[in-house]
Order: sequence, then C-alpha cells, then structure tokens
Amino acid sequence: MKTKNFIALLMVTMLVIFPVFAQKSNSNKATVVFNVAMDCHSCQQKIEKNIAFEKGVKALDVSLQKQTVQVTYDTRRTTVEKLQEAFKKIGYEAKVNASEEKKGCCATSKS
Repeated sequence: MKTKNFIALLMVTMLVIFPVFAQKSNSNKATVVFNVAMDCHSCQQKIEKNIAFEKGVKALDVSLQKQTVQVTYDTRRTTVEKLQEAFKKIGYEAKVNASEEKKGCCATSKS
C-alpha cells in the first residue's frame, strides 16, 4: 500500500513540475530571419552545416530560393549580433529581414 501511494505521489509531482520547466525553456527562445545572398546549393549547405552548430542555435531553416535563413535560438546563449558574426566567419553577410525590423526588434519570441 505504501509503495502505491509513493508511486502515485511521484507521478503527480512529475506532472506538476514538468510543465513548469517546459514553459521556462520556451520563454528563452527567439526567432530571427536573415537575408543572406546565396548563389547555389553549396552555399545553402555551407550555412546549414556551420550555423546549425553555433552556440544556442535550436533550429535553422535555410531557403536558397528566398535567400533567407530563419534561426531559432536560445537568448541566454547567443544574440543576433553573434549570429551575424558567425555568418561573417564563413563568408556571408546576414542582414536582419526588413519585416523583422518593422516589428521594432530584431527577434521575435516563439512559444
């Protein structure tokens, strides 16, 4: 009987605590869209392979056709400026997308 009560208490505790941690981790995510001049598929691959491994990068969507790179990142580990420096290191200039600048900030929170 004590074992069942302990297991039930443990499960309830986990159900209460886990969502709290999940919400906190999401609040530290932001997304920014960069305009990056890419000429070919090799450029796209170079960006995907290098930027994806920068500190704090959680997700990356590179569009050769639109010449944009959408980066979801952890705001505790990196900034837009650091991401732009990472692009510069591999030979590309990353400018914050004009629609992002109109929002009044270079990054948007993502839940």
